[in-house]
Amino acid sequence: MNEYIKPVEAFKKLEAAKLLKQNVYIYGATGYGKTELVKQYFKKDKYIYIPCRQNSCDLSVIPDECGRAVTVVIDNVNAIDSDELRSEIKELCRKKKLWVIILGRSMMPSWLYDTVVTCHMLIIPEEDLALNEEGIDKYMRSEGIILSEEELRFQRKCCEGNPFGVKYTAQQLLAGNRIGNELFEQNSIMFQSYLEKDIISELSSEIVDFLLKISIVDSFSEALASIITGNSAVYSLIERTMDSGNFLEKKNDVYTLRYQMKSALRRKAVKEISTNDLHNYAVLAGGYYESCGEDNKALELYAKYNDPDRIRELLIRNSRKSPESGYFIEMRKYYLMLSDKDIKNNAYLMSAMSMLYSMMLDFDKSEYWYNELKAYKNRTTGSKQREAICLIAYLDVGLSSRGSVNILQIIKDCYTLLTEKSLSVPEFSVTSNLPSLMNGGKDFCDWSKHDREIAATAGNIVCAFLGKYGKGLANAALAESFYEKGGDPYEIISLISKAKLEAEAGGKTELIFAANATLIRQYISHGEIDNARELLRSFEKTAQSENLHRLYPNIEAMRCRMALYSGDMDAVGQWMKTAPDESVMFIALERYRYLTKIRCYIAYENYDRAYALIETLRYYAQRCDRKYINMELDILTSVILFRKGDEWESRFIKALEKICEYRFIPIISEEGAAVYEMLSQCSDSCSRNKKINREWFERVVSETGRISRCYPMYLKATAKDFSKLQPMDIRILTCLADGLSIQETAVRLNMNYETLRSRIKEVYRKLNAKNKTEAVMTARGMKLI
Repeated sequence: MNEYIKPVEAFKKLEAAKLLKQNVYIYGATGYGKTELVKQYFKKDKYIYIPCRQNSCDLSVIPDECGRAVTVVIDNVNAIDSDELRSEIKELCRKKKLWVIILGRSMMPSWLYDTVVTCHMLIIPEEDLALNEEGIDKYMRSEGIILSEEELRFQRKCCEGNPFGVKYTAQQLLAGNRIGNELFEQNSIMFQSYLEKDIISELSSEIVDFLLKISIVDSFSEALASIITGNSAVYSLIERTMDSGNFLEKKNDVYTLRYQMKSALRRKAVKEISTNDLHNYAVLAGGYYESCGEDNKALELYAKYNDPDRIRELLIRNSRKSPESGYFIEMRKYYLMLSDKDIKNNAYLMSAMSMLYSMMLDFDKSEYWYNELKAYKNRTTGSKQREAICLIAYLDVGLSSRGSVNILQIIKDCYTLLTEKSLSVPEFSVTSNLPSLMNGGKDFCDWSKHDREIAATAGNIVCAFLGKYGKGLANAALAESFYEKGGDPYEIISLISKAKLEAEAGGKTELIFAANATLIRQYISHGEIDNARELLRSFEKTAQSENLHRLYPNIEAMRCRMALYSGDMDAVGQWMKTAPDESVMFIALERYRYLTKIRCYIAYENYDRAYALIETLRYYAQRCDRKYINMELDILTSVILFRKGDEWESRFIKALEKICEYRFIPIISEEGAAVYEMLSQCSDSCSRNKKINREWFERVVSETGRISRCYPMYLKATAKDFSKLQPMDIRILTCLADGLSIQETAVRLNMNYETLRSRIKEVYRKLNAKNKTEAVMTARGMKLI
């Protein structure tokens, strides 16, 4: 480099180590400037530099007796395999007259670990060597290159702060190239070539062979590594590999190859391993993924190594699952790769295509494959025809485009047909992994009108038709229906307890999730949010113990909704980073998370994006007869219109009319502070409206008011003037948060009582708060106090 850019943290730590006479271990991947750091630090001081090569490390240059302190730098220590040399290096670290600095590529060689601990060695990690945006900017300017902040961030991300990559980028920019993805790719190819020729070539043949084989996957466990390599004692090989360099990152017993090293290894593997052998390794890894239920990873490997037969076989097996447990959406590109001929020869594939297109909201193609399945049934006999009959019955119930009209009669007819023919329908998830039965796999709002009657007369048939998904269903569904209509809390708890016991005895955990969700909502509505959080945490442990990955996203969405209630916008912001991106593709199974995201948009006052997502969901809800979602969307739309100062009342009242038809309460009251003022303003209009029951409306207002008092920060519009708060305003808020009265606050702050009252009102205005409680919660939410 024309100008050495000093890594500040690394220099600080070296200074501290020198002062304390503390030995140092510096590590970082190739190119991070470990050797250059030492040269620059000791450019005015003498030191003994000992480079290591494979089992070569000349320690004889260190004098046996040192009259004064001597600095010894041992570079590339990962090249040492000799136990004798390793012991000598460890012994050097114990000599008082030596200041030993060891440079390595791996995070911590296992053979050196005890010495690092017992000798209290200071560690300087790769992160301390990496250049930040400021360092990159300084170097670029030394080369006469000026980059924008965005370009500096891009460069930092692409090069991971590696000075080697930064230097190469500067050379390319000086040659007339432009910064961007194309330059990054050129940079990567060059760096990978360097790794292949200068770094990988230094490793032992056994480690290289291991890395080449394992590079066909992005990450691996010890078990997967053993299967791919055929080595039952693979752990020691993994450990030696980690000792050889900072190639692998480990998290929760899963190892991941760093991007550039993985790419370099794959380039080398193509040149040195036959296509047939690579294919065999991919088949072994794919089989492991299939055994772990990670079919999508298996498909990626089969596609990459050109194995269409295994792709087809896996898709057929997957098509026998329910959409909630089969990764239909994730596998869509592979399903869409199948030829019509392949699909039409298999009833399960036709059923899967009909369901997949329905989930993608392409209802015409969904119906096409449904009709092809019916035609297949008419032209086949025996077991194939029986399969088709079962799958048609399954689609009649499960297709989202069928909605919920006459769904009870359809289930009865299907149950009778299948019973007479001694057939069984594929699994149908009544929840779709969502925290609801009424608004889960299907919309069952209409059932709620006659919940007790349906449970008594048809409950057994429905539960039998659903198999394992039916265990506990009747009680869980009644509990949710009663809750939606503001039923007796103790009866609801009793029904949920029975439902969970039934589901635990041979049923599905997904139903327990829905039952718990009803209880969580009840806790929240009663102001017991801590109990709600604890119940969700407890259930999350169950889901993790059973590896129910499909439930995790909706569990996190529920946690985000709790954060919205408590005004914890930090937690909301973290969840939004993981929320599904509706602009990429709308996925019907993500509807609970979409509805959560709408509320987050409202809380952030991002009304245009909220409204756009509402309209996308509305199209789905109307096409698929999702009454509950339609009503929910109408409420949220009204909130947006109200916040923006547009005409909202007529739309809100129409939503109330529809909801009143079902006598639902929480669908409104749970929106608490977001709708309470709206209810107050339209109270007179509602009292005159013949479609709105007066007693029901009064209860809605009462429940909403209570919840708004429990959670005054829920969907609270962001305070506009909080940046104008003065230090005295913060002191006032702190006193109020401590529970002091206005009189006590005046005494503490040595202020006139009336002056303080006026000042408090102004603080409320700045925070967009109506009272002390809201002001304190807003201030806490913004970390002002």
